[in-house]
Amino acid sequence: MSTPKGDTLPVTHTSVQSTILSRSLSRMLSPVLLCGVVLLLLAQPGRGFIITVDAHETDCFYDKANVSDKVTITFEVMEGGFKDIAVSISGPNYDSLHQSEKETTGSFTFSAMQEGQYELCFDNQFSTMTPKVVMFKFQVARALDYYVDPTKRKDDVIEQAKAQSMINELSGKLGAVKMEQEYMHFRYRGHLDVSDSVQFRILAWSIFGPSLLLVMTVLEIIYMKRFFEVRRVV
Repeated sequence: MSTPKGDTLPVTHTSVQSTILSRSLSRMLSPVLLCGVVLLLLAQPGRGFIITVDAHETDCFYDKANVSDKVTITFEVMEGGFKDIAVSISGPNYDSLHQSEKETTGSFTFSAMQEGQYELCFDNQFSTMTPKVVMFKFQVARALDYYVDPTKRKDDVIEQAKAQSMINELSGKLGAVKMEQEYMHFRYRGHLDVSDSVQFRILAWSIFGPSLLLVMTVLEIIYMKRFFEVRRVV
């Protein structure tokens, strides 16, 4: 059925509701999408790693920080021996910021006093033959002055330094959640391997035990039969 020119189609109640709903959803999603773009552009990502430090070895990692930057280091020994390792943190001029012989877990946060490269080392020299599996995070968050000063800021998306500080804090929290999830996944894989090993041993013993009993029964019957066998001498 055709519609004459100059006339408009009647708008139903359903179409009006769908139009209002679509507009409200677009208004609600636009701030969320904007925040997501801002996080992707400006959030300083934390560097999380899972490494294996062999016996009699030392592994070091480096990251650059400016003055007043917030440096956060967290680590945890996940597997190996007594789950302990030596940790050392040094500044740009090899100034010792932290040093410990045997630690299982730790978290350190400090403000960079000098511009340069900061060093994090895991030392497994005291272990004779056991490697250590270590999960750690090395994060450097820019100071507020970095975003206030236009000559230092490389982007112009956020003008307020407080907003950037909140984004950096949110990025650190999300990194901690991601690190915890990776740790729980690693523990799950370890427990799953132990469960599979125990299940295989139980299955093997359940087959080996009755088989051994059956063989011993057959051998005893043969032995007893030969023991009571009467031989006639012709």
